[in-house]
Amino acid sequence: MNKFNTEERIDNNVVCNISNMNDTYEVYRKRYYKNAVPDSRILVFLTGFCIGMVFFYLFRGKGMNVGGSAAGLLNRDHLVRLQDFEVYQSGLFEYVFALRLKQLMIITICSLSTIGGMLAYTILGLYGFEAGLVIFSLVYQYGIKGIFFMISMFLPHGIFYLAIFLIVFSKYWMSDTICCHKEMTEGKNGRHKKIESFKKIVLIFILFIIGALCEIYVNPELIKRVVLLF
Repeated sequence: MNKFNTEERIDNNVVCNISNMNDTYEVYRKRYYKNAVPDSRILVFLTGFCIGMVFFYLFRGKGMNVGGSAAGLLNRDHLVRLQDFEVYQSGLFEYVFALRLKQLMIITICSLSTIGGMLAYTILGLYGFEAGLVIFSLVYQYGIKGIFFMISMFLPHGIFYLAIFLIVFSKYWMSDTICCHKEMTEGKNGRHKKIESFKKIVLIFILFIIGALCEIYVNPELIKRVVLLF
């Protein structure tokens, strides 16, 4: 009887060990899958980027150079003129602030709509399309110098605007589902939700101001230095 019990305990231990190994493998598989599969936002952006690249190569021989209507603004003569261009910062501030505020209002309205998720990924795809089109247009004209000019066009203000975009549409990103669910579970009384919403608004406002100031005072100086390469 004791022998039988000993064998039964051994069998149970083997079963438990196998079960634990299966659980460990399942956890590892899920983590590996999560790390191996690119973020859906990156996939949408890269898809738009590739479409922009293909669009450029299809139409570059049909009168389209450096994004069509932007050809005149990005030709070598205009880039050289930027070396000595003096920025009227007061007028630029009014223009940039009004333009970016309008864009912020538009994406906020989009995020509150019933199709906010679809609009979020659509905007990402359009950004990718524009980036692919402009990058390959500039590289086609100026080679490696075109890449530097492209980067200078979106730094450093683009980082802050991108952060605003991700925050505004944060509830639609799949990676935030667990986090949002946890916040809803913890904030049963709605007060927590109001505090989090207020923090988000303040953060967006701060990022917006920093981004606008960088676009007005930092980016023009950066572009003037990069165009010295031309």
